[in-house]
Amino acid sequence: MTRSLENTATGTIDLLESRLKRVEYALSGKNEPDEDLHRATVKGKDHAVCTRLSRLEKELGKLSSESPPIQQLLKFSSNHPDLFHAAGQEGVTTSLSNTELLAIINSCARDYYTAASHLTSINDIPIPSMDTSTALISLHPRLARAELVQESQIKEVENLRMRTALALQRWYEHEVLGGGECWAEWELRILTVEKDVRRNEALQERDAKANEAYDS
Repeated sequence: MTRSLENTATGTIDLLESRLKRVEYALSGKNEPDEDLHRATVKGKDHAVCTRLSRLEKELGKLSSESPPIQQLLKFSSNHPDLFHAAGQEGVTTSLSNTELLAIINSCARDYYTAASHLTSINDIPIPSMDTSTALISLHPRLARAELVQESQIKEVENLRMRTALALQRWYEHEVLGGGECWAEWELRILTVEKDVRRNEALQERDAKANEAYDS
């Protein structure tokens, strides 16, 4: 009986350690073997259980103090404890009959299987290796510099657009509108000169006719 309890306690601690390592790896990326726990296991089962439980408590305290997500989760749990505990049977009230409840469950049965399939597929996704994670983290400074370069290029392009718009406006005002005004002024001058020429020609013709009449 004692042996069975020891095996149960050891197996439970193994599961707790495994879950703790998964949580620690998910939060900080650390997945190193614990030498203290290994030495405690070698010394003996009873001593290993006590040491490992103490070690687990310290690791949990350290993880909660160093991880902002864990701190936020603990704070959220203390502020909203009802979200982390299932409601009792006496707290569930409904006006639907068993037939109506069964119809609702049957209509959503396919959604249950779909959700279970999605959760299973997520659980089967392997955790990336440390090399891959390190490589992705090392790319962050380069991505930040590339983002700064992109922002600088966007500002430069915007500046070029504004300068191009001003150049087009200046060209239109000076070349197109100014050229049109120049042509209009020249046309007015030509008309004035043409009127003067015609007036002079008319005067010359009248003088010539007057001279001919006087001679005759």
